[in-house]
Amino acid sequence: MSYAENIEQAISNCRQQTVLMQRCLSQGKLMDALKHTSIMLTELRSPTLSPKQYYELYILIYDSLSILSSYFVECHPKKHHLADLYELVQYAGNILPRLYLMITVGSSYLQSSDAPREEILKDMIEMCKGVQNPIRGLFLRYYLSQRTKPFFETEDPEAKRANISLIVANFIEMNKLWVRLQHQGPLREREQRTRERKELKILVGTNLVRLSQIVESDFAMYRDEILPLVLEQVVQCRDIVSQEYLLDVICQVFPDEFHLGTLSELLSTTLKLSPAAPVNEVVLTLVERLNGYIDRQEHPGPDELAKKLESLDISSESQNVFFVFWKFLNQLNEERPDLSLQEFAPIIKGILKLTLRWYPDNLSNVDVLLKFMYEKCKESGQTVPEDYDYLFQELLLANDLRHDPRFFYQVLTKCESYQKLFRVQNKGLQKFCVNEILDAITHADLRISSETELQKILGVCEVMIEVGAEKASSSLILDEDDGTDAEKWSLNADQEKLAKIAHLCYNKSIEKHTELLIACREWFQKGDKNAKYLYPAVICNIWKLIRKCQLMIKRKPQRREKMSTTIKQLFKLASRTINELYNTCEGGCLDLLYKLNLQTASLADQLELGDIAYDFFSQAFTIFEESLSDSRTQFQAIVNMAQTLQKTRSLYAESSYDTLITRCTLHGSKLLKKQDQCRAVYTCSHLWWATEISLLGEEEGVTDNFFREGKRVLECLQRSLRVADSIMDNVQSCQLMVEILNRCCYYFVHGDENSTHVGTKYINGLIELIKTNLKSLKMEANQGEDSGERFFIGTDGSYIHQSPVNSVSAVYNKPPTSKGNNLASVPIEFFQRTLQYIEDQKDVDERFKAISVGSTS
Repeated sequence: MSYAENIEQAISNCRQQTVLMQRCLSQGKLMDALKHTSIMLTELRSPTLSPKQYYELYILIYDSLSILSSYFVECHPKKHHLADLYELVQYAGNILPRLYLMITVGSSYLQSSDAPREEILKDMIEMCKGVQNPIRGLFLRYYLSQRTKPFFETEDPEAKRANISLIVANFIEMNKLWVRLQHQGPLREREQRTRERKELKILVGTNLVRLSQIVESDFAMYRDEILPLVLEQVVQCRDIVSQEYLLDVICQVFPDEFHLGTLSELLSTTLKLSPAAPVNEVVLTLVERLNGYIDRQEHPGPDELAKKLESLDISSESQNVFFVFWKFLNQLNEERPDLSLQEFAPIIKGILKLTLRWYPDNLSNVDVLLKFMYEKCKESGQTVPEDYDYLFQELLLANDLRHDPRFFYQVLTKCESYQKLFRVQNKGLQKFCVNEILDAITHADLRISSETELQKILGVCEVMIEVGAEKASSSLILDEDDGTDAEKWSLNADQEKLAKIAHLCYNKSIEKHTELLIACREWFQKGDKNAKYLYPAVICNIWKLIRKCQLMIKRKPQRREKMSTTIKQLFKLASRTINELYNTCEGGCLDLLYKLNLQTASLADQLELGDIAYDFFSQAFTIFEESLSDSRTQFQAIVNMAQTLQKTRSLYAESSYDTLITRCTLHGSKLLKKQDQCRAVYTCSHLWWATEISLLGEEEGVTDNFFREGKRVLECLQRSLRVADSIMDNVQSCQLMVEILNRCCYYFVHGDENSTHVGTKYINGLIELIKTNLKSLKMEANQGEDSGERFFIGTDGSYIHQSPVNSVSAVYNKPPTSKGNNLASVPIEFFQRTLQYIEDQKDVDERFKAISVGSTS
């Protein structure tokens, strides 16, 4: 008998023989039916079929043989006896059809109560040894396994053992055939054969599935009779594909509790595998199963888990899952020194994941694992290569580790090995990890309460501090080296994260909290010029501590003396920190330093510490005088100084306030640009006319200790008016005069003529002066009325252009030079609005009726 040349022809022949077989069976011609079946089975002898094609053909033949088997069962013993047929089919001419027929008849006979089951099963398994071709033998034994599956279900222990013995024997033979398939054919087809083998692996694994169904919950039988035989075969086959697959199947098909009780045996087996076998994959599979067991148990406590394992007769030693894995890890390290970091890292990560699930609060387990990995890195004698970054990133930033930010924080601060392992990584990985670590602890809103913990956190962040020092290129504020383009201002995101560490520091004890901030400052100083991103956070927290002391004095007056001393020390610390920032950045953040001094001075004033406030104002003036050279920065600095000084109250004694405001006004009068001089001086006029601060309980008309010198107010307004009048640009000159007029109206509203010296006579004279100067501008404004352009001048002297088409405005630092710019109308419209305000005020304030505005059109 021959077989077909291709799979399509083979399938066609099988279908044809199946039809003929069924026809003969319906006619009672059994011998003819067996003949057609034998011809059909001959197709399984074809050497040209690939494993996938062979499987397709096998499924078709299996269905045909199922029809024949049903006929055998129905006709026994009425038309024939299956014992006779079992002998008869053994005379088939070819061994492969003969054995398929034997198994078909034998499995049918086993359904009879009078059948010698054990003898038939042993005979069929023994006879299968006659087929040594790997693919044919595998499918033949798979057919035997499928046909005999129902007969292995029994509760009798002795019968169970016998069935297990038969299945294990079949499994061992199938595995040998499967391994042998790898070594057939030329070497150049080795990869193809490996792929084909993997397509057939389910045939071998079916036996292990059958064993798991038989053993059910009998752990002792699994431990003593099944697992040793299976593991022995896994080790002896010495085939990588087989070892990997079989261990995976063992892990997957048997219950989790069985793995807990035999964990040592399973892990020990991995030490005996072929050197090229992937040990880490086996370990990770076990880890996933055991972690899944915890999930399926709905997170039992240690006591409940121990009782459950004891009920399964699992030894107490095996119950400590981490200990078993740790013991295996050390054995693996001793027996397989050839394993690389790349192979060890996934194993460590897997065991780390396991201990975090089984023992979520056990820091020592985490520490010993990280220590083990650190020692392996040291053995390599060099920094970990960048190619391994992803491995250590997964280890240092494991999702299971970061799942609980508070536990992760404990690992960072209490596990010495984490620090050591972190530092042997390359700089790029360290920096990436620091970013993730800072995100984790800041988003969790953790608090750093001890200096030891802070040192550990900052120690991990050291690489970012140092890298920042090497790449200090971004600028936070505008200084004399940065130019004036606002688009150049940027913030270094990494340094911003570092600065947040200072905000995480907290301790109920003010002294200890201060020590934390000092520690932050010392570390931040290593960042060189990037200290300008970091120091403000420290200073801000010093301010908070000062406020805290102030509140404690109010709540516990008996502690006033001690808290007052502490407050003074904190102000000294703030001063040293600001000076340190100046020295570190070498004047690279002057505007920032100036504002920090002003803010600290304001805080000292609010605490009624005039001497301290005076010192900080003096430091701010020193920076202004010695370092601020850009004209725009100088003008803004004067405005900031005036705003801060105007709200102070503690400096009135001993002429300190008068000294500072005189100095501020003097600096304003010496600015480079006349328009800046004018605006600075009339702004400083408010320094001699204090207004109420409701938060301090002050009230106009009730509070009588306001610092007010109307004569000096008038002097400032007069000086600013002289400067405005001297400006050659008539548009700017008129604009400034109108601004001064507005200030005069303010003082007129908030005081009487005798106190402010700004009366109706002065205001009327100023209005006439403005009108005179505007005459020449009106002609220019009339000529540009059709242009549709609208301009405004801001309080800082900038020119704001509003397009007639849409509401989008453009801001210019200098007067626009394009054609059609109707700048002449700007002061005219501004003046008209001011006159209209004065006119409206006449209805509510009789004094305004003495002001002559004339026509407002």
